[in-house]
Amino acid sequence: MSLIVGAILIILIGQNPREAYGILFQESLLNYYGFANTLTKTSPLLLASLGILIALKGGQFNIGGEGQIYLGALGSTLVGLFVNNIPSFLHIFLALLAGFIGGALWGIISGYLKAYRGINEVITTLLLNYIAINLISYLVHHPLAEPNAPSAYSPLIAQSAKLPIILPKTLAHAGIFVGIFAIIVVGILLQKTIIGYEIEIVGLNPKAATYAGISVSKTILLVMALSGGLCGLAGATEVMGLKYRLFENFSPGYGFNAIAIAFLSRGNVIGVFITSLFFGALLSGANVMQRSAEVPVTIVAVIQGLTLLFIGISSQIKKN
Repeated sequence: MSLIVGAILIILIGQNPREAYGILFQESLLNYYGFANTLTKTSPLLLASLGILIALKGGQFNIGGEGQIYLGALGSTLVGLFVNNIPSFLHIFLALLAGFIGGALWGIISGYLKAYRGINEVITTLLLNYIAINLISYLVHHPLAEPNAPSAYSPLIAQSAKLPIILPKTLAHAGIFVGIFAIIVVGILLQKTIIGYEIEIVGLNPKAATYAGISVSKTILLVMALSGGLCGLAGATEVMGLKYRLFENFSPGYGFNAIAIAFLSRGNVIGVFITSLFFGALLSGANVMQRSAEVPVTIVAVIQGLTLLFIGISSQIKKN
């Protein structure tokens, strides 16, 4: 439905929607360099969406993915800058771990406030986004600033902390494999473990979970830590695979796009991968569509927003 409405908008501006969509998806999925760019866009979307998904499974609405992405990026940057003289595989592992921990610590703040103070997680995760973004802005302007830099960013991370390129002569990096590995781990966690069972029960009915002897408070803390950690990994892969340094305002809104992806996947981790790839293709092909079909990039943003709107409508219809 969002693509149909998008097509109507394209017609209203005097362009051909078949041509516009053809260019968008052909360039982003069938062209070598375009597909590489799609994979680059998909990596952070996939990890952040898994984070939002696991929060939803536990009955928590984490809209703080954007802030958790920034804290994850900070964690990996610090390891990339200040940990030296170790093998590359170990350096990459430690930087990814630091990214996960950075996001998890940011997520657990909201988890604690919800579990032990009864403060709605929507409010706290939203406000923590602004704190995180402005914290990173301060750091790259002052203590982590590259000397004499033309804009606000940190020095380059060590070569040994960089994720390898997977498609020659492109920017596609191994972050997509981190995302696929995360899909496997999250899928097993949710479907095959006691922890996953407890998360689902708490998400469905906290009172029943308490009656069954499950600690709702501890489960909320765990869910928000895992959610924040996965979003933090999204930020870590952006630094380690694409940017190679910490920038001010480096995320184009991955944390907010992840909310739509998580809802569209209907709680299915494979659905998260497919939908992340779809959104990655939209982002990747948007500029080409603008150049070749003279359709503004903002049409893609409209399609993304409409997707979330139609998800909400369909969920309401299903309830009724």
